[in-house]
Amino acid sequence: MSLLTHSLILADVAPGAGYTRNFSTCFKISNLNKYPNYLFFARTGSEISLTPTGAYVQMQPDRCLPLAGYRVVANITAIEKNKVKPSDLKTTSSGRTLQNSKLQKTLIKSTQSIQQPHSVPIINEGKQIETIYKIQSLDRQGLKLAPVSSSAPPMLNLLIFPAIGIAILGWVLWQRNRKIIEQ
Repeated sequence: MSLLTHSLILADVAPGAGYTRNFSTCFKISNLNKYPNYLFFARTGSEISLTPTGAYVQMQPDRCLPLAGYRVVANITAIEKNKVKPSDLKTTSSGRTLQNSKLQKTLIKSTQSIQQPHSVPIINEGKQIETIYKIQSLDRQGLKLAPVSSSAPPMLNLLIFPAIGIAILGWVLWQRNRKIIEQ
């Protein structure tokens, strides 16, 4: 058993109580318009091998890019617009992609990858989870991203719904006891 790696063991572990793996995810960067002199690309790959396998897909401010597959991560890169010619881009079914492999050496890489969550609260079962990031800084050393906090933290959902359920159950029991006493 000790010969198995941690990532292989996680593949067969069920999510914790109150969580599900039945969901799809996508991500977008909210402040792309703040950097009009750059083009941003996302490249997906496996979390296990950490080797990006997908094409460099151009990111759009209003488009949420899917993270589909098993343990997928996305690596975000940027390049100055003046270094890219129209012939370097190709329109495909997944969007505009960077075709010129010589330009890949000039890409400014993100300091961290965007990872697909392994499980989410069960209330999100079957839904698409949209994660929003913002660019904190962009310079020759790298691109720094930060997640934008959601409006309601998932932990709050885990506290509110049981409290409402307990309140309803208490009211039903109180009504039932009141009817028994009246008889």
